[in-house]
Amino acid sequence: MQHLSSKETSPSPAVGLWRIVGCLTPEQTRRFAREIKLLASATSPEQSSVQPRTRAAEGVRVRHSQWCPGRRDAACGCSPRWEAWVYSRKDRGKVRKTFSEHWEAKTWRHQQLELASIGRLRAPGRHTFAEAASLWVEMAKEGQIRNRSGRRYKPSALRTIEGDLRLHLVPSLGAKVMVGVTRADLQRLVGSWLAKGLSPSKIRSIVNAARVLWRDLDLLTGQDDPLLIDPTRGLRLPASTGRRERIATPDEARRLIEALQPQDRALWATAMYAGLRHGELRALQVRDVDLERRRIDVQRGWDQYEGEIDPKSEKGTRPTIITRSLQHLLAKHLQDTGRIGTDLVFGDTPTNPFRSDRVYKRARKAWATARKREDHQNTRPTAERIRPIGLQDCRHTAVSQMLDAGITIDKVSRFIGHASITITIDRYGHLLPGGEVDALALLDAYHQRTESE
Repeated sequence: MQHLSSKETSPSPAVGLWRIVGCLTPEQTRRFAREIKLLASATSPEQSSVQPRTRAAEGVRVRHSQWCPGRRDAACGCSPRWEAWVYSRKDRGKVRKTFSEHWEAKTWRHQQLELASIGRLRAPGRHTFAEAASLWVEMAKEGQIRNRSGRRYKPSALRTIEGDLRLHLVPSLGAKVMVGVTRADLQRLVGSWLAKGLSPSKIRSIVNAARVLWRDLDLLTGQDDPLLIDPTRGLRLPASTGRRERIATPDEARRLIEALQPQDRALWATAMYAGLRHGELRALQVRDVDLERRRIDVQRGWDQYEGEIDPKSEKGTRPTIITRSLQHLLAKHLQDTGRIGTDLVFGDTPTNPFRSDRVYKRARKAWATARKREDHQNTRPTAERIRPIGLQDCRHTAVSQMLDAGITIDKVSRFIGHASITITIDRYGHLLPGGEVDALALLDAYHQRTESE
């Protein structure tokens, strides 16, 4: 039988210590090392000049606490931190960051050196997210910051952005500097908003509010190109399910209008046949309506807080057409109200726009009465009986009727005031006439012609 040597049966103290340390967790190992350093400093004063055994890499230095002996070239009695730096040519200075671990500092410095090599390294700015958000809203209200088309933000759009910043972004990111916010920070917020039950469309609205801050950061800071990496890019956002537009058929549209009180018929018919927006209906003046030429010149909109404003977009200032039925209703309405010139066509008074809540309340009451009458008479199938509709859905109905009538989509886009025909196609392309049957017939005819040739 082979016997163990005396060396194996009596391991050295170093081997025993190594075995003990091997059984410890990383955190226990760090604590054990600190205790040994303190003990060595207390028992061996002559070795007080011992430095941390980890040798700092290039561009990385150790940072001791304020009262640590390690600041005076003695044994360290704290948990030192590690500061890494990289020189930024754009800022003509060093970019610094401190970490709790040596390897974290080295990793960060390596990443920043790669950014510096391609000219994308910038020193962190001092503007916090909360400061940038407050300044952006102030400058946008004054017109110093404008939207992508170069126009001033509409009051309603500014209120939406300001509310999203104040309620959803500033509470979580307000204390962080703008250049310190990462894509991961925003992605975690997206997940938390989903968990709270926010709709996908609302989440996209909040992200758009954040996006304008980084887009306009150079205007906020007064510095050229202060941020080369936009954390809002590449975010994984939830898909927007969207609701299907409520579109009334021509027959239902006529019955909806006839069911209203006489004072409201021209208003709803203008929305349903001419496609004006809610604010454009509130701001419409008599001088904008040309009954002889059967034309409405949309010149302005109305904001519930700011009053009269410009239309939603540059192409919002536009002409649109008046159908025969709408012409009769508008003529009767103007005759009954006696309004002329700059008087509001549908205002509660010649100078005050209509109250939307009152208009909707009267309409819903009239439609409920008509629905009960249709239910009692039982002359129509349930699916064809009239249902309430909103002014925005009336606009969808107008677009649908224009397309069904054969008006080209470029003219429809002009009549309803979309900023681009692309918006019209994306929103209403499914309403264009000609489905699978028509496409199949055209393709069959094409193949027949080519075969005969």
